[in-house]
Amino acid sequence: MPRRPAELIPAVPLYLIPHVLMQRIREVGEELDRIAVKRTARHFYTVSVRTRPVKREYQAVRTHRKRGGGGE
Repeated sequence: MPRRPAELIPAVPLYLIPHVLMQRIREVGEELDRIAVKRTARHFYTVSVRTRPVKREYQAVRTHRKRGGGGE
């Protein structure tokens, strides 16, 4: 099975790297394989995120809570 291409996020300022990483981790969850951060120019970095497929039997069941409706 071929690898999925890495998603590149160019020109990320230094102070936004934690936010970008947190956002990607929340989106892909257990499929996250590798994160690479490289300095490009001055205080800017390129963030590379690679994911991998997870077998369906090992995927966590994601449940979404409904908002509102105070009854239990």
